[in-house]
Amino acid sequence: MIETQLFNALNIATIPLNDRAYIFDNKIILADNFDGETIPHDLTTDPTMLPFLTSPYPFKIQFSIIELCLAGSMRVRLNLSEYELHRNTWMIVTPGSIGQCLEVSADCRIVIIALSNDYIITEDNSEGALVVRKFLSQQRLLELSDAQAAEMLAIYRAMRDKLRRPDFRFKHDILKGYLQVLYGEICQLMAPLVEQQNARQGSRKKRIFDRFLEELRQHSTSQRSVGFYADRLCLTPKYLSQVVYAVSGRHAGDWIRDYVILEAKALLKSGQYTVQQVSDLLNFANQSFFGVYFKKAVGCSPTAYREQK
Repeated sequence: MIETQLFNALNIATIPLNDRAYIFDNKIILADNFDGETIPHDLTTDPTMLPFLTSPYPFKIQFSIIELCLAGSMRVRLNLSEYELHRNTWMIVTPGSIGQCLEVSADCRIVIIALSNDYIITEDNSEGALVVRKFLSQQRLLELSDAQAAEMLAIYRAMRDKLRRPDFRFKHDILKGYLQVLYGEICQLMAPLVEQQNARQGSRKKRIFDRFLEELRQHSTSQRSVGFYADRLCLTPKYLSQVVYAVSGRHAGDWIRDYVILEAKALLKSGQYTVQQVSDLLNFANQSFFGVYFKKAVGCSPTAYREQK
């Protein structure tokens, strides 16, 4: 059986670049679609931007992405949640997410910072690390003021200007420094929002539902029974099902199916695996059973979906 960790549908080394993207050591990419007052590239038609921004299909993203929308709008799906970026919206995408761009305006102006998993930002401040984790456990978007957006943009431009200089010998050191500053700014922005989250902490049922989704995100490729997730949460399957339905209005089995199908779509569209291999990666008993499961949920066979343009 193929090991799941071999799947790298979208990593930094495979991203096509253009004259608006700057890469360092195959570990960090800075990209934007504007320059001063010039007309921005149209993200809906520019294939040289990050692939998941222009593809109608989902990608499994194996690196971290920070996006700052400065104008226009963009609607994206991460895992099973939809988000809309607009002016002065900051989005953070964590590794392992399945991302898909649903809609983007032609006047969308965006800044992108992509970091490989081994390009680590030092978390010397445990308080800051906790703030980031708590924030990202519940949301992905930060709404910035004009002044805050301008400050973030200034940091981005400083990093970009250093990458542009072929004679600058200490790019690694200075990029690390700027990223630490950026990380500190993000922690500062998130801290009051996390305090608000704590103040309005939801009911026990909401906390159970959130934990269920987190377990589902981690284990959906190998586990499809409500009983497994109930055991992980030390609950009975019946009670977990009742809680999930009470909070979301959907059955636990529906959430499980949607996560499995989302993973299957990303694997099929990656172009790296046959239908049989995708079936193995998702731990189905055989390709036939996977095909029936997929067609029931999507309306077409895995092969037909894989070949759609």
